[in-house]
Amino acid sequence: MSKTFRELAYERQHSTPQARDEYETLLEQVRTAILKDHAETLAHSITEKDAVETVKRLIGEYVSNNQIHISGLSIQQLADKLYGDMAGFGFLDKYITDPEVEEINGNSWRDIEIVTCSGWRKIPEHFLSPQHAADTMRKMVRLGGLVLDGTNPIVDSYITEGIRVSAMIPPVADRRSGIVFSIRRQRMAKVSKEQLVGWHTATPEMLEFLMLCVNHGVSVGIAGKTGSGKTTDIAYLLNAVDTSKRIYTIEETRELDLFSEDEDGNAQNRVIHTCTRPSDLQNADIDMNDLLRKALRFSPDIIAVAEMRGAEAMVAQEAARTGHVVVTSLHANSARKAYGRILSMCQMSGTNISTHILMSFVVEAFPIMVFKKQMPDGTRRIMEIVEATGIQNGMVQANTLYRFETETGKYVREHGISDELAEIMHGNGADMATVVRFMEVRE
Repeated sequence: MSKTFRELAYERQHSTPQARDEYETLLEQVRTAILKDHAETLAHSITEKDAVETVKRLIGEYVSNNQIHISGLSIQQLADKLYGDMAGFGFLDKYITDPEVEEINGNSWRDIEIVTCSGWRKIPEHFLSPQHAADTMRKMVRLGGLVLDGTNPIVDSYITEGIRVSAMIPPVADRRSGIVFSIRRQRMAKVSKEQLVGWHTATPEMLEFLMLCVNHGVSVGIAGKTGSGKTTDIAYLLNAVDTSKRIYTIEETRELDLFSEDEDGNAQNRVIHTCTRPSDLQNADIDMNDLLRKALRFSPDIIAVAEMRGAEAMVAQEAARTGHVVVTSLHANSARKAYGRILSMCQMSGTNISTHILMSFVVEAFPIMVFKKQMPDGTRRIMEIVEATGIQNGMVQANTLYRFETETGKYVREHGISDELAEIMHGNGADMATVVRFMEVRE
């Protein structure tokens, strides 16, 4: 056996199909041996550090006892590699744990790209086969409690807090591709006002205005494409609000980290973090709608819906119109178009409310809408902040408060806030002098 794997090492260096087949055979041989007596330990090794070390030790003993060698690899290195392919996520592990990598996208089992702040590039590594790729993705989505198989070929799940995974297998994906997937890291780092200003996301005055809204009874929506930085802005606003405010967050995977503790671990703010729970069992899902309705029983001052995508928008606008501040994000191509997008999501709930009345509810619920965009140079900017003032001929009427001028590269303040919005803020405890400052328009 020793000679066979020395020959295998040489073949692998030359990337022959035979070498890959023989390594896959070895991988299955070791997996079978470990599963025979240590199946439970192997299952726990995905999430428990002690189990990881145990499984690696067992693999090392098997490799040593059977005199398996691959040129250029020590027993420990070979054991680590076998573990990565068997219980970990193989070559993906180093990219998943790399903080510089924002996304890992698989176009097929042998065509994989990574995305960083500087752009995207293809990586030289790939899976051994379409089956190897599918097995790895099944392990990943299982961490979120879901199953990827022929009856459920499209899955959105997560690996751990802040790391989403979406995967598709045949017959949805092309059989030659074997699998299509996307792994996206959601950064949970807390950002400061100084950082956002330094990144040219907004001006200090714009951030102060949004903070005034959230602290004093005005709901805010943040629209933009995936990757535009919407969640980062929500995280800033919620981390900077008055610590007396009770915050209830709703997410699909944990991206927001709002806990504030002193040196002894005592909570310094009031936060409830919740996540949806998809399930393979009938009627066992817990979706955003469920968590939104439950939120109203916890007396929150602020409800953060990390991203609205469907019928939960109906409950969100109802909450915003009944005294709760709702901070949310959604996909839309502009601040004004975001209102139409929320309307269509509300209609997914099956409501019989007329379109005109429902749109007026949406405007009342979210008077302030922000549009965020990732620029060609990679910077993420707030392009516009608008105040919706009403409906006319079925169209949302809105004043642009702030906007970014691409021609000059500067932020411009166009209008002051309305008297109605000023009264809402003042009625919720905002200092009148501060409110008046945002009503004025400077030449």
